Amino acid sequence: MMTKENRRHNENTFVTNVWHKLMNKAASCMASMAVLALAVASCHSGNASDDEGDAFNVANEDTCMYSKEFYVGADLSYINELEDAGVKYTLGGDTIDLYQTIHKFGGNLVRLRLWHNPTWGNYSKLDDVKRGARRIKEAGMDFMLDFHYSDTWTDQEKNIIPAAWTSIANVTDALQDSVYNYTMSTLKDLNSDGLVPLVVQLGNELHHNMMVLNNSELAPLNHERNAKLLNSALRAVRDFNNKNNADVKTALHVAMQDTETLQWIEDMKKNGLKRFDILAISYYPQWHTYGVEKLGKLSANLYRKHGVQLLVAETGHVWTHSWNDNTMNVMDQGYMKNVDAVCPQLQKDFLLSVKHALRANRGYGVLAWEPGWVSSNVPTRWGTGSTWENVAFFDFKNEMLKHGGMDFLNDNNGKVTFLVDVPGAGADTKCYITGSFLDDGFDQWQILPMTRVDSTSTFTFTTYLSYSQSVEYYYLSDSTWKGKENVPLRLRRYNGYRGYTLPYGKDRAVVKGVFSGM
Repeated sequence: MMTKENRRHNENTFVTNVWHKLMNKAASCMASMAVLALAVASCHSGNASDDEGDAFNVANEDTCMYSKEFYVGADLSYINELEDAGVKYTLGGDTIDLYQTIHKFGGNLVRLRLWHNPTWGNYSKLDDVKRGARRIKEAGMDFMLDFHYSDTWTDQEKNIIPAAWTSIANVTDALQDSVYNYTMSTLKDLNSDGLVPLVVQLGNELHHNMMVLNNSELAPLNHERNAKLLNSALRAVRDFNNKNNADVKTALHVAMQDTETLQWIEDMKKNGLKRFDILAISYYPQWHTYGVEKLGKLSANLYRKHGVQLLVAETGHVWTHSWNDNTMNVMDQGYMKNVDAVCPQLQKDFLLSVKHALRANRGYGVLAWEPGWVSSNVPTRWGTGSTWENVAFFDFKNEMLKHGGMDFLNDNNGKVTFLVDVPGAGADTKCYITGSFLDDGFDQWQILPMTRVDSTSTFTFTTYLSYSQSVEYYYLSDSTWKGKENVPLRLRRYNGYRGYTLPYGKDRAVVKGVFSGM
């Protein structure tokens, strides 16, 4: 294991080197042409590197359909409330502004939710949204507004009509007028303050009935009523654009599985749904059972069939199974094969894989949901604290995770595949990897399984490292520390382990090795 002194040295190196590199290059990361150039470059193979002197080429990816403009960022709806309660975020011990930091790491879009009249709280009202929108604009990013059309949370399990509209809940024509007038007046109000959003999301997780009197009315699904209400919102945005020479994009939001998502659009169109620009979805590894490859196919099919771009408006990945308060965390599983293995690196890997899948398939963008929702004394609808601190981009001291989710916002990363041959490997042979890049966030390395390549004696593990990031690692014959290999002297670096540094600008590398026995 690394000593505390070595860990402190690595942390200082990260803060002084990587942080400044990201800051200096933030503007170029944000330029759409630079994003496109980087995207096209990543469709081609690059020279691979390894720790034993051999190099070989990586096969090209499938044909890419990269978006000319692509948005990455986060939903930061909780930040004003958390900061008002005394929460401070740090990097290298220094206090940071989260809006500015999202932008400096490469973010260009931030989403904020809007409730109609949340009498139970003082946030996510229009004045609070304006406060956040100003911070977004000041940080140099675009703003996405999320209409819930409710006084509280809406999702697939609840969608209660605003209290002010309850008398017309079952009078669709009158409710349409209220939806239109509210949507239009909100946009006018924002426009008067110079805070027009780039995108408006019309409803939140809409795949059941919206604006019902009680949640027993969520089903059976009334597509015709939903379509009429959404058409009123869509018409309000179109009319606002026409009257103000604006180009606010429209997004509808669901949280279904991939095949259900396409069917929802078909059903809604059959019931009169008018044109919209973006389909926004929630995509979480714990609840959405389709993989990133299918996510890319969904994005491509959506664009081919309907001319609509896909936005992952909510996503996230746990970095720890631990908790920092007495409020139960809602997510505790990782992605697919490593559902039980979580750490900051795997958080970053998942978010980058989502980003690449969408950008390569005409997607609109990816937003991490509430990466700043750390534990605090803020009371929520579920208890005081956070149900999300193990998904945030910060550790339990509110220090930004090193090489965690924040890194997904930029393109200063390369896909690195570790390949190791295990001589004499039998059918039951397994192989594992551990290293500094698999730190669990509490100064403990994790042991993760490698994948066998067909029936060969070769095992593989793929991750994303940041440019110029130096890591130490080694292989194991089983999932305990007793299985550690005896690293040959000629390969030992740092503390006697194998070592690798991803060259700056290399988008792909393969690191080959041979398991050296115990």
